[in-house]
Amino acid sequence: MDSTEYIRRLEKGLKRLKPLEREEYLQDYREHFQEGIRQGKTEDQICRDLGNPDKIARLILAEHNVRVLDEKHESRSIFTAIMSIIGLGFFNLIVTLPFLAVFYALIFAIFTIAAAFVALPVFYYYYPGNVLLPFSNLNQELLFIFGTMLVGIGIFLFSGKILKGAFKVTVTFLKWNLKVIKGE
Repeated sequence: MDSTEYIRRLEKGLKRLKPLEREEYLQDYREHFQEGIRQGKTEDQICRDLGNPDKIARLILAEHNVRVLDEKHESRSIFTAIMSIIGLGFFNLIVTLPFLAVFYALIFAIFTIAAAFVALPVFYYYYPGNVLLPFSNLNQELLFIFGTMLVGIGIFLFSGKILKGAFKVTVTFLKWNLKVIKGE
């Protein structure tokens, strides 16, 4: 493989980047070729030293997507970053997908429980016979039900911090995963 083919394949792999960003990466790799030729290497040797251009493009895209996720904090960015990390190899499919699936299932469960807590008074009002509580009088039951509802409301009010924390955990995990892949 020569430098032209290498750069062409790298450019094809980086087509999702903005033209200016893509050109910066391509220029870096052109400089690698120029430096290697100055050192007396052949283009084929330089290509082997640099590695597979398709794999490099996937790694660059994954790093870019994690950086965008870290800057923009958008749910669409989370999905894009996760998919680009998983696309780097089988290891990531085995490690990343289950971890994040369980992690976000737990977040979903927290919000489901909060919704159930908030809905408890309504359910108790319309179906009092279906709600079995271990209290002997109505005042204790009402206190428990409205206390539970307040806990549910508290979880919803605290949801911004919960989601922000989940987001930070996701970004940290994806950055760690990239470091493992790169061997850092």
